[in-house]
Amino acid sequence: MKNWDVVILGAGVIGLSLALRLRDEHRAVLIVERHQPAGEATHAAGGMIASCDPHTPAVLQPLADASAALYPDFVRELEAESGDSADLRDPGVIATFEQNETPAHAGVRPLNSGELQGLEPSLQLPSPAWYLPELSVDPRSLGRILAKSCRKRAVDFATGTEALEVLTAGGCAVGVRTSHATYRAPAVVNCAGAWAAKIAPLAIPTRPVKGQMVCIVPQSSAANTSPIIRHVVRTPDVYIIPRSDGRILLGATLEEAGFDKRTDPQTVQRLYKAAVTVAPILANTRIHDAWAGLRPGSPDHLPILGETSIPGYFAATGHFRDGIMLAPATANAMARLITGSLPEVDLTPFSPCRFN
Repeated sequence: MKNWDVVILGAGVIGLSLALRLRDEHRAVLIVERHQPAGEATHAAGGMIASCDPHTPAVLQPLADASAALYPDFVRELEAESGDSADLRDPGVIATFEQNETPAHAGVRPLNSGELQGLEPSLQLPSPAWYLPELSVDPRSLGRILAKSCRKRAVDFATGTEALEVLTAGGCAVGVRTSHATYRAPAVVNCAGAWAAKIAPLAIPTRPVKGQMVCIVPQSSAANTSPIIRHVVRTPDVYIIPRSDGRILLGATLEEAGFDKRTDPQTVQRLYKAAVTVAPILANTRIHDAWAGLRPGSPDHLPILGETSIPGYFAATGHFRDGIMLAPATANAMARLITGSLPEVDLTPFSPCRFN
């Protein structure tokens, strides 16, 4: 039977990114995935690298800043290796916030009406509006090239098999039992997102938080595929994320609905109408698709990162709305921790043991 140095449970953006970093450290890696790589929260995400968001908890900001800084090189390396694009975009974000919410971050600035018109003439936003120097990426493309790079770098996959239990001997992790097989490794990492709590013997306290999304496209099939809106737009009612191929994503809801991923026509229409109110030019689009994803929430709304109470068993989950943004820094920090080095970002506030 083949043994590995690390078994990763979950092939979302976090698990895939971590696998690549561990391969950089010459570790033999197996990823166990209940469905297909990047098929759940990653597939459903919007892809905003929202490192300037005033809602980011202060304790999370260093990790967010580190990850945002890593993103250009992170994507450039993946694109060069895979030959595909992740559609990393850098025009920035135009945002409005609730009263008394003021972003404070390098490069953030308020926009007067003239500046707003110059940046995005189609918007009708109340003052104050803000410019945020943030990136966005297409998570589906990112997930695809991550999985492609993992296979090129000899990461093994066991797909269509659900992780049931982390195996222990002498109180330490020694592998994992799945619905189909047993896999051996001295280190196991739970990257199972909203499903992390289902893996015995520790109930890593994540829960699914549903988010519905809408994709709109220009009415005319002959329309230019360049985006009719260049910037990501965020308001309290809707966010608008343009893709380079002309698609525009609208999101998103926050729903405590268990593992229900059904979409609701009324919610889809509400998001569409909110977007048209913000950008009337979007009245010339049609709804192309709608879907829902399950974000991994945690009890205190912070990621769960670090070694559990079982030596050799680690968690890298609970990223809630920030999994895409935090993937590069999470992968770097967890790879260092697993291989015995000191992470560059302090993971103490995110320790799984804080819930003991």
